[in-house]
Amino acid sequence: MNQMNWGLIGPGSIAHTFADAISQSERGKLAAVASSSAERGQAFAKKYNIPTVYDNYQALISDPDIDIIYIATPHSFHYPQAKLCLEGGKNVLLEKPSTITAKQIERLTELAQQKGLFFQEAIWTRFMPVLAQVKEKIKQGAIGKVQYISSTIGFAFQHREETRLFDPKLGGGALLDLGLYPIAVSQCLLDEEPSVIQAMGKVSDKQIDETTIVNMRYPSGIYSQFTCSATGHSPNVMTIVGSNGNIVLPAMFWDTDTAHVYDLAGLVETIRVPHKVNGFEYQIEESMDCVEAGQLYSSLMSHDESIGIIEIMDEIRSQIGLAFSSDIEKL
Repeated sequence: MNQMNWGLIGPGSIAHTFADAISQSERGKLAAVASSSAERGQAFAKKYNIPTVYDNYQALISDPDIDIIYIATPHSFHYPQAKLCLEGGKNVLLEKPSTITAKQIERLTELAQQKGLFFQEAIWTRFMPVLAQVKEKIKQGAIGKVQYISSTIGFAFQHREETRLFDPKLGGGALLDLGLYPIAVSQCLLDEEPSVIQAMGKVSDKQIDETTIVNMRYPSGIYSQFTCSATGHSPNVMTIVGSNGNIVLPAMFWDTDTAHVYDLAGLVETIRVPHKVNGFEYQIEESMDCVEAGQLYSSLMSHDESIGIIEIMDEIRSQIGLAFSSDIEKL
């Protein structure tokens, strides 16, 4: 088992979760960090004992000792930064959502395939073992025929001192940051993409969606409905409803280490797989497995699925009248 050196772009809040997880890896090492703020980069490196700090991204990409780069910046920066990394010959784990528009993620996957590089969207839920077990329970008929999936995801961010979700220049709003999860989990459990999408939402004067409500119908006849909100504190639970029972992913359902299985009489089983660290470890280890095997993406989250998720969100944005500036939507 060879050591794999990671580089990190953007030492913001989510990067701390990543750094905590990789610190427990037996083969992965966070060897370098790049930040537009030298002060923030130095502070992050000191906290996690990272030996190398760069004050520009190109220097990190040019480092021959770096095997893979995790991009942890706000999603409005994902497309140009991931493009720079792939053009520089680096494997990439890209924080969700992958990009602002479907055209952007399509370009990135094409580039990765042309270069023969590993390129993965980091939707951490998709790599968690509990989700795989839930999918298997559904396949086994534990709750009968699935009828619909219902979920909420939301937080009252207006009560926080600082949040990027109210900044349209950063692709703010509930949909891209939060609504992605119900779409990604539904897509995983049903193995299909919706044929009909109906959406409505409250778009603020700042041009961010405060609350968005979506109904999706799949070719199989199954439905998925969700509400995402940046101003309302939600129960944050997902329920998969079947003809003979249901499965509940309790709050916070996207950080799923527990699932409750019910039949018509009540609770049948509780599935619990506690995270070894914080939940990020699964996508980190899977990424290294794929790089070692020469795979361009994980079978748990394909390029086509990443494109499909953004295509769905493009359609939702169109229906609710949510558009961002050309600066962050451009190719």
